[in-house]
Amino acid sequence: MDWILYIDLFFLWNFWMNALGLFVVRQITKTYRTLQCLLAAAIGAFLGCLGLVWYIQQGSSASIFITEGVSLIMMCFLAFGCKNLLWHLFLVVISMIVTAGVFLYLISFVGIDVNSVSAIAVSAVACLFCIVLEKQSRIRWKEEHMKVKTVLEFEDKKLFATALMDTGNKLYDPFYHKPVILVDEKLISEMISYCKESHPEKLHYIPFHSVGKENGLLEGITLDYVSIKWQSKHMRFREVIAAVSKENLYKGKEYQVIFHCGLLQEG
Repeated sequence: MDWILYIDLFFLWNFWMNALGLFVVRQITKTYRTLQCLLAAAIGAFLGCLGLVWYIQQGSSASIFITEGVSLIMMCFLAFGCKNLLWHLFLVVISMIVTAGVFLYLISFVGIDVNSVSAIAVSAVACLFCIVLEKQSRIRWKEEHMKVKTVLEFEDKKLFATALMDTGNKLYDPFYHKPVILVDEKLISEMISYCKESHPEKLHYIPFHSVGKENGLLEGITLDYVSIKWQSKHMRFREVIAAVSKENLYKGKEYQVIFHCGLLQEG
């Protein structure tokens, strides 16, 4: 029985399947190395083509196992580096088995043969999925690099939390014209109650406008100090207004405070 091999389609199929598997692992390990993953996927696909040609010429199944093994190791090394290579190798193998199985099942379910049409379809879907993962990873990368440890101080009370340095926070107190940070209600509720009883003069009601709500008032207090560690620098800000966020802004997040970058400009 004669077989016709279109090496370009075989390369295309392998490239996107490799890329999809590497992007999934990149998402799991939070490495966010886009170009490295694409380069590793291309080299893996090229080695896969060499292995197939070698198998056709020699007729030995060992050629497939050798080239696949070398391909996986090289892809993991190029995409994620030599650190934790075995762990990355394990994740890549598992992700590729799962993703390839899902695609092959969908193709067989739809009734498309493994040909140029299926290769183009897999490439299109995998490309779209990689774009979605890339967008999500950029958001997560930004959050990871914009998070700082912070301490909120009010008299002898201290709250330790993680803050997101958010350039989109444009909230200002209209009377004092000072930047306002947002704090999770559960985190600061006891401090607010104490302020109401002991220092009502430090209470604030801050008007706001946001998408999905026309307007409203946020309850807040003037903290004595807010400290952060930002870009290897320890900074301490005096008399910072903190507003209570009653909306579920923090669900599923690893931060409890949305910092106002205007405080950095004020020094």
